[in-house]
Amino acid sequence: MIKRILIANRGEIACRIARTCRKLGIDAVGVYSSADNQSRHVSGIGHTIAIGGANASQSYLDIEKLIGAAKNSGCDAVHPGYGFLSENPDFADAVEAAGLTFIGPRADSLRRFGDKSAAKNEAIKAAIPVIPGSDGKLSDPVAIADVVKGMELPVMLKAAAGGGGKGMRIISDWSNLEPDISAAMSEALRAFSDEALLVEQCIHHARHVEVQIAGDGEGGIVHLFERECSLQRRHQKVVEEAPAVFLKPALREKLLADACRLGQQINYRGLGTVEFLVQDDNYYFLEVNPRLQVELPVTEMITGLDLVELQISIAQGTGFGFHQEGIHATGHAIEVRLYAETPEQNFMPATGTIEFLEFPGEHLRVETGVDTGDEVGSYYDPMIAKLIASGDNRGQALERLQKGIDETVLFGVDNNRNFLQQLLRQEDVVTNTIDTGMLDRWLTTYSDAAAQQPDQQAAIAAVLWLYQYRKLGSTNPWERADVFSCWAMRSPQDSPVYTFSLMQNEVEWKIAFLNINEQGLVSLMVNDQRFDLHLLVQGDFRWIAAFAEEQFPVVALVAPERLCLHALSQQNSYQIVQVVRDKQGEAGVEDSVMAPMMGEVIKLVAREGDSVEEGDLLIVMESMKMQLQIAAVKAGIVTNIYCQVGDNVARGEVVVEVNAE
Repeated sequence: MIKRILIANRGEIACRIARTCRKLGIDAVGVYSSADNQSRHVSGIGHTIAIGGANASQSYLDIEKLIGAAKNSGCDAVHPGYGFLSENPDFADAVEAAGLTFIGPRADSLRRFGDKSAAKNEAIKAAIPVIPGSDGKLSDPVAIADVVKGMELPVMLKAAAGGGGKGMRIISDWSNLEPDISAAMSEALRAFSDEALLVEQCIHHARHVEVQIAGDGEGGIVHLFERECSLQRRHQKVVEEAPAVFLKPALREKLLADACRLGQQINYRGLGTVEFLVQDDNYYFLEVNPRLQVELPVTEMITGLDLVELQISIAQGTGFGFHQEGIHATGHAIEVRLYAETPEQNFMPATGTIEFLEFPGEHLRVETGVDTGDEVGSYYDPMIAKLIASGDNRGQALERLQKGIDETVLFGVDNNRNFLQQLLRQEDVVTNTIDTGMLDRWLTTYSDAAAQQPDQQAAIAAVLWLYQYRKLGSTNPWERADVFSCWAMRSPQDSPVYTFSLMQNEVEWKIAFLNINEQGLVSLMVNDQRFDLHLLVQGDFRWIAAFAEEQFPVVALVAPERLCLHALSQQNSYQIVQVVRDKQGEAGVEDSVMAPMMGEVIKLVAREGDSVEEGDLLIVMESMKMQLQIAAVKAGIVTNIYCQVGDNVARGEVVVEVNAE
């Protein structure tokens, strides 16, 4: 029996495996790189071993270090998780050679299923339909081009040695043939150290279905039903759900039977996923993933099984503990992946510090490997969490997941929360009329919801920023410590006393504060709409925004240059762009325009001799990453400019003089 397991992975999956170990009374030992020494999986597992540098090749991909860590810590088994070395047959061999148990498929199975070309040959032997294409993998670009030329476009190129959407290209234009081949081979080489490609006919308007199988290594194979992963961005899964409710019963039975037969053919041991493309009543074998999948929770939710526990049971020779007839699928489950990435910049991975992270507790399962305060670096996958919801049916599961994402708060690093929020409400997703190309088609028209956000949310953001920075201490009444007292700031005629802008991407909200009464009611204009609201402090990061007819909770993180706000089920990050336009004449010298903060001059808009109107932009400064737009407080002639681009000026320093005409 297995007593102690080395978890040869990091992040979310390391935390997940450790949780099952605790449930089973098995000791868990973790590993970490120099970049992960403060990570959640390190503190959560407890007994952890440093194995090298931040680069994965120096740590999580170093077989010798991992074997050494396992032996030196008294482990009798190694769990590879997913990714990294999970499909590496040399790692499985090394673990077994060291006298340890590899919790996963045998090395021979990894070689036969981990390589796409070899797996396709196994499928052909098992009489499973495959996608027409090349006869095996190819490493010669000329030979690849010859195969493509004998097929109808579009044609799919994909790396033979791995998955995850890497090394994949769709050739839809003959003029791009050579560049696409070169790009696919180069990407495959970087990702998998193998540039070989498979060439296959591209199947349009298909759906991606995968069958979860488990083998005991002694001829026994069971399926744990299927999942659908059709919502993909550039061939990478974004949403996974189980079961695939669109399947007709007869077609489902064929897929399940074929997947089990393929596993029996090689006497498979462990968990694996057999993937198919389904087009109408036809289906085609895609590949096998001989490991645990990222989307394992949706299968756990509908079957009630712990898949990590099942892996351990198989590895130690105690088998399944059930027969096929004893496994039932109940209800529906859906999973999305919350990533640190920037959808507006083609989903580029994002880095930074997680300044606030909170998930709702009801009807949402969360699998994560990070906490508030953690740094998201550039060395590893930028996944923040997997969010999973289940229900009696697909509609209920989807509604619960929508609500869960609405209530999820993530500040400090760019992320895809808003993207997921919109995606799950897209009509094709709600009606389940999707295919593998639907998401990429939708992305051609997708934009962040900022332009659709109500001015009401911008009003909350503006007052929050004012509230936070009343502590700065300034001769400007809007920045003084007593800014909310009734005498510190008041414009009896309700004319603007202080204005600035909130920016998000290319969207601007013009803010003009009007008044604060004795009860602390703030009056302001957002663009052309007036708002009156109270802001009530509830605790760190938390407020209640109270309007005349309604009130609701707010979570916010306020900094000098930006404000992150979660309110009205929406999450946005605003840039603060100040426009200095104090009608009280803060400078003290009527013709002088002063710098409101210390900063660098980044742009001179006006020139000496220019005629300007009140509110015309004169100078742009940058301070603490915040852009400050300095405007004329009255009409006149610019008589003197006392700074140049690149100058650092002090707060209160005169930068421009404007004399009345």
